[in-house]
Amino acid sequence: YQRRVRGAIYQLQTNKLHTTVYGVYLVAKCQVAGGEWTEARETLESHSEPGGDGGGIPESELLSSFYLLKGNVYQALDNHQFAAQCFRMALKVDPLCVEAYENLVYNHYLDGKSEEDLIMEVVEGSDSLVSSEKEVVQYLYTGMAKKYHNQQVVALPTSLSSLSNNITVLASTAERQYYSCRFSTAHETCLQALRLDPYHPPTLLVHIGCLYELGRRNDLYILGHKLVDLYPKSHLSWYAVGIYYSLIKKWESARQYLSKSTNLNKLFAAGWLAYGHAFAAEGENDQALATYFTASRLLKGCHLPLLYIGLQYSSTNNPILAEKFFKEAVSLAPDDPFLLAEMGSLYTQTGRWEYALSYLQSALTKVKEGGHEWAASTWAPLYINLGQIYRIAKQYDQAIQCFKHAQFLSSDSSTVYTGLAFVYALQGDPMLSVEYCHKALDKERQDPFTIQLLEMSLSALALTSLSDDSKSVKGDDDSPSDVFSASSSSLTQFSTPIF
Repeated sequence: YQRRVRGAIYQLQTNKLHTTVYGVYLVAKCQVAGGEWTEARETLESHSEPGGDGGGIPESELLSSFYLLKGNVYQALDNHQFAAQCFRMALKVDPLCVEAYENLVYNHYLDGKSEEDLIMEVVEGSDSLVSSEKEVVQYLYTGMAKKYHNQQVVALPTSLSSLSNNITVLASTAERQYYSCRFSTAHETCLQALRLDPYHPPTLLVHIGCLYELGRRNDLYILGHKLVDLYPKSHLSWYAVGIYYSLIKKWESARQYLSKSTNLNKLFAAGWLAYGHAFAAEGENDQALATYFTASRLLKGCHLPLLYIGLQYSSTNNPILAEKFFKEAVSLAPDDPFLLAEMGSLYTQTGRWEYALSYLQSALTKVKEGGHEWAASTWAPLYINLGQIYRIAKQYDQAIQCFKHAQFLSSDSSTVYTGLAFVYALQGDPMLSVEYCHKALDKERQDPFTIQLLEMSLSALALTSLSDDSKSVKGDDDSPSDVFSASSSSLTQFSTPIF
């Protein structure tokens, strides 16, 4: 094969074909095929202003192919800044150069706002696209863009109804459903797409995530083996294997295969994040941080590495650094409800209640805008944290509503029942407080705060009985509400969960 590649280059040079832009492109293409990335870069850079004879190929197609190849070469040589510039040039020359757009989006060269601006620039600023083409391109490119800040599925326009079974549309829909925590629905959409193409990479990535979230270890095991057998040099194949071992909590094996996945594709965001999670799961914070930092350096437009760096610092009681990285993440993805919820959780833990309430309410608004606030137990901690803030603000009715909502989403959480018990105690209702303390202790018998709260509620209940017997006036120094108010400073140490 190498001999044929060298022979092709020799023929192009011998016949003086390498002096035209088409010839330069073919020479560089042959060098890439032979793994000669540095030589390909030098060949392409020798014609920085491509033009001239295109061998009968339309100029826009030739130039976009030229810039696309140049971007791929820079990317292989880890010059990601120049790679992104070349991909943008390819897309500017030819708005239909989908591969250039996929490189910009899937390799996270741009943040969400930059992607939106690029779509507007490419679609609205193009003179080569007619109106109907612009509508198709805008819909497909918007669907492929980042979903973190907008999980709501974009309705397919009536004029594009023929695309309802298009695999790109189905993959984008499944990804939005996945990020809104509707894992079963996303899984069904993935299966529909995979019937069209069983090995479509964007769909497979979401499919693997759904299998993990749904706990389908057998399906994940079979898929991983099938991918490794068919595509042993694909990063996605080893990612599937690594995720399987993450699901069964064999973290050392998971790290081994996820490391192989990221070595095959250094810009594979999901692989880097899963690799970091595999360290964090066993409390190896330094290695987890190192992995997330590497990911943040490579994936300039992705806020998730910064989010997980912040979470690592938060878990090791370093709120100052946690806040720093959370804010950096917010600058890239200001509308991600998960990120806003983590900011609110951090401010709750550090006692900055106004900031906490603002971020938590913003997160809840974003969740409701997507219409998925009842979708999964994922959002239970958000309601628990809001309930805690409302309790501190003495807005007890709102606090009870939040805790009840969290109870609906996660009925197995002892934290929810403890929160309700605390609010009822502060409202002067020790009977309900005792009831919910017992429910909390059914879930976690040794929780010291709940035990303390139960003891105080029982004492208050006894005082209430004595008060009724002696017909004491409510509000005396020994009334239940005063007992709990006097102890509120110690009871507010009720821990905030982090998702």
